[in-house]
Amino acid sequence: MKPLLKHQHVEAEVRQLIRGLPVGAKLPAERELASMYGCNFLTVRRALKQLTNDGWIARRPGSGTFVARNAEAARPGMGPVGVLVYKEGNAYASRLLQAIAEAGGSADLEIRSGWVRDLAGDALAQALRFQQEGCTALTLPWFPHEQSEAVRALVGRSPLPISLALLIPGLERHCYIQPELFEASTTGAVEEVCRYFQGLGETRIAYLGPDSPHDAVLQYRLAAYHHFTARENLPRLCGLAGPGAPAMDELAERWREFRGHLAVVAYDDEHALRFMTAMHKLGLGAPEDYRIVGYNDTEASRFSDPPLSTIHQDFDFIAHGLLQSALGLAGPQPRQCDRTPRPILLVRSTCGGAGRVDEALRARLPEIDLASE
Repeated sequence: MKPLLKHQHVEAEVRQLIRGLPVGAKLPAERELASMYGCNFLTVRRALKQLTNDGWIARRPGSGTFVARNAEAARPGMGPVGVLVYKEGNAYASRLLQAIAEAGGSADLEIRSGWVRDLAGDALAQALRFQQEGCTALTLPWFPHEQSEAVRALVGRSPLPISLALLIPGLERHCYIQPELFEASTTGAVEEVCRYFQGLGETRIAYLGPDSPHDAVLQYRLAAYHHFTARENLPRLCGLAGPGAPAMDELAERWREFRGHLAVVAYDDEHALRFMTAMHKLGLGAPEDYRIVGYNDTEASRFSDPPLSTIHQDFDFIAHGLLQSALGLAGPQPRQCDRTPRPILLVRSTCGGAGRVDEALRARLPEIDLASE
């Protein structure tokens, strides 16, 4: 096993220090800790950032660093849960990681996280390090869909069980939610957003997503979209855009002919915002020239111009499910969520429904909650 890096050593030392301090106690300043552990303050800062991410300390600008919880509060007899953090994450991954730290705190469960750049390589080394540190189980909250085979190999070789936020064939017991409910939670909102647009009088509803053939979530959602449009006898308009501005610009150029008669259901907020940018280059904006709804309720959706309507993702539900699943995999019987939360459509500016949510519209959408913002 490789020796700990300097910042990891300092992190372990500060964890030990926290064990003897009450919640709310103030830690020594960074430079004082650097002197104590024989390193520079940047090494200390890196160690403290990890402890902050894991929910053990709280950093208050201008006041200092304080103990948020200590090891004595951790669940007795239960080791920490390690979180494998894929280096190239997105806004969804960041929100989920934050929710996991909060879920660990509310459950009195110690969370430890570590970055991985290569799921086929250093992820296994990270798993071995977590085992050495006494972790009970691991969770991998996010990874690119094209890395599914690497995840399959990692789960097979890991010394600790790993819970997953995605369903991978052959690894059904590792998914945080029961397999039959995974598809329902993945596709349910798509049909409801289509029905919402239909309730607003839209007759051309398009689906926008990534050009990613390995993305199982995309396949589920495309199936839901095609099923809805076929049943309702609506024209199908599907756009899959690769990464980078040119691909989205090309799609926007193709769809500009539908100006004033286009409603878009987007795979996530990222694709919705990229499309809005591409349409803006053409002098077109939402909701006047087109309507659009994203997915995940990321921070960027709230502060876009105009604010993006989006499906609220229950990150707390997923985070608690991932931790419980990890602990279940380490025990005698797996634990998987046996329900799905109701999707919530946050009606902001881009969907064309601001000020138009009434009881009649709510009655048309029994499987989704509408919230005007």
